[in-house]
Amino acid sequence: MINIAERILVPHPPSVVWSVLSDPERVIACIEGSRIGDRHEDGSFDTDLTVRFAGIKVTFKAIFTLALDEAALTGRIDGRGGDGRGSTRVQGAADFTIVPDAGGSVVTLNGSGEVKGTLAGLVTTGASHVVDRMAKSFTTRLIAACAEFDPAQKRGE
Repeated sequence: MINIAERILVPHPPSVVWSVLSDPERVIACIEGSRIGDRHEDGSFDTDLTVRFAGIKVTFKAIFTLALDEAALTGRIDGRGGDGRGSTRVQGAADFTIVPDAGGSVVTLNGSGEVKGTLAGLVTTGASHVVDRMAKSFTTRLIAACAEFDPAQKRGE
């Protein structure tokens, strides 16, 4: 089991952070090595995520769903998929919450994932390093994406 518990400080108001985190294409752009694919009638969408584990690159193809509660500024992402060979399966879920903070917003992200199959040992062993690296990259990209949509930034305030 891989667990994720992150607290991200974002120097933008909750409404701006929500505009990014509620849009699958903007979220995917914040995740290094990922791309969004087709959307399905049920609201799910295809994604690819390439991750490096100890010098080995693995691309996972997954189907994700996004459930949002705009009034509460919360959301849930559920996904399942596997590697290109079909020998490793992954599934996971994460909940996020956006709350105001004196400097902008705080995003809390809590989730877990399970890996089964050929690469399970490698993925699970390297997960803490990969999660740390991806969290730092996600934070940097999220802040940059929010800056693009923050009206205060555009006015130079």
